[in-house]
Amino acid sequence: MAAKKVFLTGATGYIGGSVLEGVIRKYPKLCVTALLRNPSEEFKARYPDVKIEVGDFDAFEVIEKAASASDIVLHMGDIDHPGCAAAILSGLSKRTAPSFLIHLTGTGCISDEREQTWDGKCNPHIWHDVDEMNEIYNLPDSAMHHVIDKNIMDASNELLHTACICPPDIYGQSTGIGSRATFLVPEYVKVLLTKKEAFYLGSGENMRAVTHINDVVDLFLILLEKGIEGGGDAQWGKEGFYFAVSGEIKWADAANAICNIGVEQGWLPEGSSAISWTEKQVASIMPDHPGRALYIWGSNSRAVSARAKNLGWSPNGPSFWEALREDVMVTVATAQKR
Repeated sequence: MAAKKVFLTGATGYIGGSVLEGVIRKYPKLCVTALLRNPSEEFKARYPDVKIEVGDFDAFEVIEKAASASDIVLHMGDIDHPGCAAAILSGLSKRTAPSFLIHLTGTGCISDEREQTWDGKCNPHIWHDVDEMNEIYNLPDSAMHHVIDKNIMDASNELLHTACICPPDIYGQSTGIGSRATFLVPEYVKVLLTKKEAFYLGSGENMRAVTHINDVVDLFLILLEKGIEGGGDAQWGKEGFYFAVSGEIKWADAANAICNIGVEQGWLPEGSSAISWTEKQVASIMPDHPGRALYIWGSNSRAVSARAKNLGWSPNGPSFWEALREDVMVTVATAQKR
C-alpha cells in the first residue's frame, strides 16, 4: 500500500510546528507536504524529506492543489483565514478517494466574553463536547472561530471526513521550528515587564481551561492515526468536535504565581503582589483591541474533553504550575534580547 500523503499548514507555528515534529517522529514513512511562506535552511535541514509548497494563506491555487493531492490535511495555520480554509475544502472536494481534514480551532468560541460577563467572576458553565454538541454547533456567528468551524463540519460527507480539535490556552514550549511559545503567559509577562505590576480583573475568579502543548500534539496524532486507518472509531463532521482540555486555572492564582517568579528573578519590585485591575485598566493594555485583553485575562473559558477521552486521549504532560517557571523564564530571556 502506498504511503499516505499528508498536507500541513502552520508548520512553523507554535502548535503546527510541534504537531509536525510529532508526525515525523511517529510516522516517518508518511509523505508529508508543508505550506511555508519563506522556507528556512533550518527547516530544510531538520526535515529533508518534507516537501515544501511555497505560499502564504492567500495562495488559493497552491493550497487547493496541495489539498487535492493529499489523503489527510492538518490545518493549523491561520485558523481564522477564510480563504485558506476555502482553498483546502475546494481541493479536497475535487478528490474521488476518501480524505480527512483535521482542523485546529480554539475555545475562544465558548468564552463568555460575548456575554459581557468577563469581569473576573467565575462562570459555573463548563462546556461538554458530547452533551452540548448541538449548542456548540449552533453558536452564533459572532463566536470566535465558529463560522469557519461550522463550514468545516458541514463539508463532511461520504468521501470527506472532517474534525475540529479545540484546545484552550496552551502552555509549555514548542518542539518545532519557528514560534516557540503561546499567548496566555508570555503576553502577560511582557505586560508585567513594562507595567511592573501583576494584575487580575476584578476578583480574579475567572477560570481558564489549559493544556500542555504535548497533549495537544497527542490528540492530533490520535486523529491522524484514525484517518490513516480510514476513519476508525473516531467521529467526524458535526460530531467530530474535540475539546483538548486537561485542566483549568483561576487567573488570580496564575497572576500571583507569576508575580512571585518576577520578584524572585528581580524584574518585579521587591514585595510586589498581584492586584485587582478595573475593566478599563485591562482593556487599555491593547488599545487597538481592548476586548482581546479582557477575553484573555478576564473571561471564563471552561470545557470537558469527553469526546477525545472516548478515543483514548489521556493528557500526561506537565501541569500548568510545573511548566510555569520555564514559560516565564523563556519569555523574559527573549524580551531581554530585543
